[in-house]
Amino acid sequence: MKTFFTSLLLIFLFTSTTICQQQIQNPGFELWEDAGTSVDEPTDWSSIKTSDDPFYNNLAPVVWGKSTDAHTGNYSISLFNVGSLVIATGTVSNGRYHTQLPADSSYVFTDIDNDQWHSTLTERPDSVVGWYKCNPTVGDFGTVKFVLHTGLTKIPGDESNYIASAYYELPSELVTEWTRFSIPFVYSSSGNPQYFLAILTSGNGVNAVIGSTALFDDLRFIYNGSSVNELSQNSFKTFFQNNMLNIEIEDNTSEPYSFELHDINGRIIHSQTILSKEKNRIEVSHIPSGIYIIVATSSNNTFTKKVLINR
Repeated sequence: MKTFFTSLLLIFLFTSTTICQQQIQNPGFELWEDAGTSVDEPTDWSSIKTSDDPFYNNLAPVVWGKSTDAHTGNYSISLFNVGSLVIATGTVSNGRYHTQLPADSSYVFTDIDNDQWHSTLTERPDSVVGWYKCNPTVGDFGTVKFVLHTGLTKIPGDESNYIASAYYELPSELVTEWTRFSIPFVYSSSGNPQYFLAILTSGNGVNAVIGSTALFDDLRFIYNGSSVNELSQNSFKTFFQNNMLNIEIEDNTSEPYSFELHDINGRIIHSQTILSKEKNRIEVSHIPSGIYIIVATSSNNTFTKKVLINR
């Protein structure tokens, strides 16, 4: 169940003082609490059984659980689709659920008047990362969605007060090893947000298929320049020319980077390994013209940058 999102304290690192950047509460699902449901909820997260309608809370099935199969720590969150005539998608959120029938009339929302049901975020992270496993039924897939916004926001709903969004679809096949996702935020406004709203699912919303499952763990916002090596954006250079993406990364490690090219909906269009301190050239003649987001990740650093592919 959602509790107040407190600001992180000042820390001291190598004798210099910096302000910790705002992060997700209970990101590794280590903390759980009795929320009045038959199964404990992860602290700072909520489910369809703690919605704003007690009538539907009594009818709603349990679609989440505490798993000891963790990426780190002791626990992760387990989500699973259940039902027969009506499929309930495995889902949790840091906001609150409004549940009603038909299912496509339901939504998740940030309750700005109640500290229990909103998460404050006034900074502009570049991406959100986390770890997952999944076992989807044929034709189904889990999802991750984060929205940075001002004022009251519903998902799905009016997007006029969005500052940025990040969306990711888990693979539609079995993933048995803990796998990292990295989703760039696509900003639609130059302003700063007031809140963030997150939803994790084991199935494709109202089109979910019974039996799909997913595990999530270790969620985190990434801010450019906040990595271990404190690299600046000048260390990450990219441009498009003659059907090639040209990428250069200058760091002190010479380690490989995982390169991903995302479309504006968060889908991965191309991925490969690139090297720092080299001129990496990636052929993209098969990719349609448009705006894309590059994500380059090593064990210590994550960079995101928009690029225009225009022929």
